[in-house]
Amino acid sequence: MAKKTKSLILTLCMSTILMTACSNDGSTGKNPTSSDSGNAESGTVTIHTVTSEYTSAKYPKGDDITNNVWIRRYKEKLGVDVKTDWVSDEYNTKLNLAISSNDLPDVFRVNPSQLQQLIEADMIMDLTDVFEQNASERLKGYMEADADSFESGKKDGKLYGIPQMHWGLIEQPDFIWIRNDWKEELGLEDPKNMDDVKNIALKLMEKHGGYGMAVDQSLDYLNLLAIGWNAHPDLWIEDQSGSLVYGSIQPEMKAALAEWAEWYKLGIIDPEFAIKDFNAMNADIVAGKVGMQPYYQWWGYNPGVDTVANLGKDAIFYPYTIPTVDGKEAKQSIFFANNSYVVMKKGFANPKEVIDILNDYAYIVDEGQGKESKETLSALLDNDIAHVVGAFRVLNPNSDYEQYEAVSAALQSEDTSGLTTSGMWQKYNNSVEFMKNATPGAVGDYLQQGAPKNAYGLAKKVLDDQNYIKTALWGVTPEVLASYGTTLDDLLTEGFTKIIMGTESIDYFDVLVQNWRAAGGDEATKAVNEAYGK
Repeated sequence: MAKKTKSLILTLCMSTILMTACSNDGSTGKNPTSSDSGNAESGTVTIHTVTSEYTSAKYPKGDDITNNVWIRRYKEKLGVDVKTDWVSDEYNTKLNLAISSNDLPDVFRVNPSQLQQLIEADMIMDLTDVFEQNASERLKGYMEADADSFESGKKDGKLYGIPQMHWGLIEQPDFIWIRNDWKEELGLEDPKNMDDVKNIALKLMEKHGGYGMAVDQSLDYLNLLAIGWNAHPDLWIEDQSGSLVYGSIQPEMKAALAEWAEWYKLGIIDPEFAIKDFNAMNADIVAGKVGMQPYYQWWGYNPGVDTVANLGKDAIFYPYTIPTVDGKEAKQSIFFANNSYVVMKKGFANPKEVIDILNDYAYIVDEGQGKESKETLSALLDNDIAHVVGAFRVLNPNSDYEQYEAVSAALQSEDTSGLTTSGMWQKYNNSVEFMKNATPGAVGDYLQQGAPKNAYGLAKKVLDDQNYIKTALWGVTPEVLASYGTTLDDLLTEGFTKIIMGTESIDYFDVLVQNWRAAGGDEATKAVNEAYGK
């Protein structure tokens, strides 16, 4: 990314000298520190935003998502008074209503479809210059680390949405999680193939009752196991001819569904899964009703914390690599990693201050250790408080891979000299805390990075071995596909549920595929091929 020349920076400073002084807060490419991110000389600026609920955050008494340590920092250090107009657990639905009525806050986060809609409607700012002139080198480095995601926030070369990025591809591999005390009690071996997964579930049911595997009505969690049959639901992949096709409708998916229908008959799959949402699914884990769950790498954060708090440390679940039906390690599905963007409504007067906040978040998360007090860092980062900032963050897409390597090495050697960021220290300290005291709030970091069998250790092997398939749709969803919303996937989810529950035979899969194609799937497939095909 080209830098502005010194003469241009000088010109910019001179042209605005009556309004504000040039500072070292990132406008010249320097990383901000806590001292040089101070109050703007022009006084406090008020910025309006909106955000979604974040239920796992634990606030000090009197604080909440609209009034917390981050909000106070923006005002005290940066001279920015952030007002939250609304908070919703149906964020996208409420935001869509705000977009349709043109009742937008100053700054907010959007998904790729909403970004495209807002660009087309000319409702958000061109951020090209303000980002180039004010983003710190660290923030720009995040964009360089995943240039394809950065480009996805642009149209015709202009930046409209700043990608919030991601923790890294290491967070994407998925696992089968098994309750450890039950597994050890029965002397069960680790699952080596899909028959092992089925048999472990049956043995847990025989001993402890209930059902074998927790999934919910979305089928998202059950679908994680589809890679065991070499199926890749929701992924756009190449077929033998080189054309892009949708993984959910390929023959391998039919084979997975046929097996799941048998599991349902055996009681392995929750008999009530079709009426259970995410929270109800996890409530059964916390209540000790089930000992196996296909899940993402972050099981330890939710439902892990509540599970250990309610059932004790021995009830911890550990991750296992998803196997194939023939005993190999399944190829994981890797999706487009950036699912949200920071945007600012057209005509917003203070975009620079938003970039200042993003610079500060990047500084705190990746550089704050040693430059901020431990008390300050703890207040900003512990108890999931680092996650409550809504639109005001951009993540380092290399952070979790680098972090895992450093934390793993420190735990093995007890030499902490390689822990150079606050995130590394948090993962290390919480891992040690759980090992020493079994503190429930530390179980997430422990299972992700510190346990003898941890999710990131398994995920790192997947990445290092390149044992994955990446979606071809690496960027903004084509407008034709986006226009269908969830309609096409909802059609498949409803049909797959009928097959699993036995109200339709496995042959209904072929009918379902034809229905999907006729309902717009063929049109969507053509659009994806035009945008991302060879």
